[in-house]
Amino acid sequence: MEERRKSKRFPIQLSARCLGASEEEWMDCPVTNVSREGMGIDVLLKERMPTGEILQFKITIPSQEEQIRISGTLTWLRAREEKAGYIGGITFFSMDSEKIWRLLDHANKNWAEEEKE
Repeated sequence: MEERRKSKRFPIQLSARCLGASEEEWMDCPVTNVSREGMGIDVLLKERMPTGEILQFKITIPSQEEQIRISGTLTWLRAREEKAGYIGGITFFSMDSEKIWRLLDHANKNWAEEEKE
């Protein structure tokens, strides 16, 4: 499969909550990787969301008090093979550069620590 990403993705595990335009409640959707343009999520849904759905996120970075609030478009979604739920890709569209750098800084530090081990 041809790689279509423009930016390096950093693997990371961050607690997050998301809300889709058609959803009534915030749901858990851990962040599994992040780049300058987007991120990967892992989510347990009652039913499949359509690609193109606009999602709001509240992401918790352990070393920071304030959650990062961002929005993005669900670019792709597929069923997990090993258990119930979905994995998906998000393209950021509503996020200021400070929030992107806070996310990427944390991901980069985490990645660098894992590389040392």
